[in-house]
Amino acid sequence: MQEKLGYLEGGSKTLLDAMQAYIEDNGGHIILKTPIQRVNIEGHKVKGIRVNGKDKAYDEIISTIPIPYIPKIIPDLPKINIDKFNAIKNVAVVCVIVKLKQPVSKYFWVNVNDRDMDIPGFVEYSNLMPLDNSIVYIPFYMPQNLKKFKDKDDVFIRKVKSYLMQINPKLSSDDFIDLHVSRYLYSQPVCPPKFLSKLPTIDCGIHGLKVADTSYYYPEDRGISESFKFAKNFLI
Repeated sequence: MQEKLGYLEGGSKTLLDAMQAYIEDNGGHIILKTPIQRVNIEGHKVKGIRVNGKDKAYDEIISTIPIPYIPKIIPDLPKINIDKFNAIKNVAVVCVIVKLKQPVSKYFWVNVNDRDMDIPGFVEYSNLMPLDNSIVYIPFYMPQNLKKFKDKDDVFIRKVKSYLMQINPKLSSDDFIDLHVSRYLYSQPVCPPKFLSKLPTIDCGIHGLKVADTSYYYPEDRGISESFKFAKNFLI
């Protein structure tokens, strides 16, 4: 196994814009803010989806939502697959995005191994894509059931300010322009031994259906490159 890191000029927006253009140029449509309530299955075959209480017919469906949502969205899957999806555990994350008047460091990625700081490190996005202000991403990874996950935003904001000013003593509280806290329950799957054998097949035994999230990248880690590699090998 070998890891190489790269960066798209303009960030992920460059990729998303290209994907949108390709889809639309080839007759596809992108519909936003329209949650799918259910995937309809009949006789081990996809029949369509339910949106806003109305059923729409489709021959093929690819789902890339986090696997823990699958039993709710596709309840008619074989029970063995539902049980396998329900058994998969994930790590949660609290993300803090910081906007600063000056940089914390000159690096894109800095690992932190201080016992007094409950973060693995931070990513300073603006060191790869220069912006008017410094933009820093700080993750707090933790088990989903950890009490800390429900701490108020101010708790994480205070920690981040303290940590960054310790890492770079030149920073002061006046350098912090804005901080935003978000939470995500399914940041990364927990992969025990023989993890792949515990996953259902991508088609789940249903004609016209393909289901996958970052769990299926194993033993590779989650990332854009792994997404494309997996799609080329298994979804196209």
